[in-house]
Amino acid sequence: MGMRLGLLSLADANITRVVRSPSLAWRLIAPDGAKPDGVAQHAKGAARGKKTASSRRPKPKAQRALSLAANEGTLCDLEKSWHGIHYLLTGSAWEGEPPFDFLVDGGRQVGRIDVEHGPVRAFRASAAETIYQGLSGLSPYELRKRFNARDMAAKEIYPDIWTGAALEEDSLRYLMDNLDKLRAFLRQTVEAQLGFLVFLV
Repeated sequence: MGMRLGLLSLADANITRVVRSPSLAWRLIAPDGAKPDGVAQHAKGAARGKKTASSRRPKPKAQRALSLAANEGTLCDLEKSWHGIHYLLTGSAWEGEPPFDFLVDGGRQVGRIDVEHGPVRAFRASAAETIYQGLSGLSPYELRKRFNARDMAAKEIYPDIWTGAALEEDSLRYLMDNLDKLRAFLRQTVEAQLGFLVFLV
C-alpha cells in the first residue's frame, strides 16, 4: 500500500494526555486494537519469560480512553501526496524551515510509538494556527510554479510518479487537490482551536 500520511485533530488537553500516555495515540490511530511493532516485540519478549526492567515494575493502571469533543478526531488522509506537498512547500526532500516542514519534522514526538514508518508527532493549537497562516500566504499559482518533476525525481520524492510528459499534469493536479484538502483540514482545526497529530502508515 505504500506510505500514507494522516493528520488527526485533537485538543491541547488531549495532546497533553497523549504525550504522557503514548498508547492513547495508538488507540486513536488504530482503533481496531492493532499494536505498533515496538509494543508487539515487547509482548513477545514477556511471553518468553524474559525479565526486563519494565516487567519487574508494577503493572500500570489501564488508561481511560480519550473523551473527544464534537470537533475532535477529524482525519485528513493525504494518501501518498505528503512528500510531494512537502517539496512544494520547502523545495527539498527532507529539509525546510518551520512552519513549512511540518509534514516531515517538528512538533512533539509522542513517546516511542512508531506507526510503521516513523513516530507520531503532535502539534498544539498555537502551532496549528502558525502552520495554517503560513500556508495561507502561499498562492496556488506560486505552489504550481514550484513543481519540477525532474528535480523531484532526482531528490527521490516519494512516490516515483513525477516524470513523463503525460504524468506531470496529473501528478501536479494530485498534489494540488491534496493541498486543498490539507488547507481545509487546517482551517477547520484552527477555527475549532485544536491541534493535531501527524503519522505515517
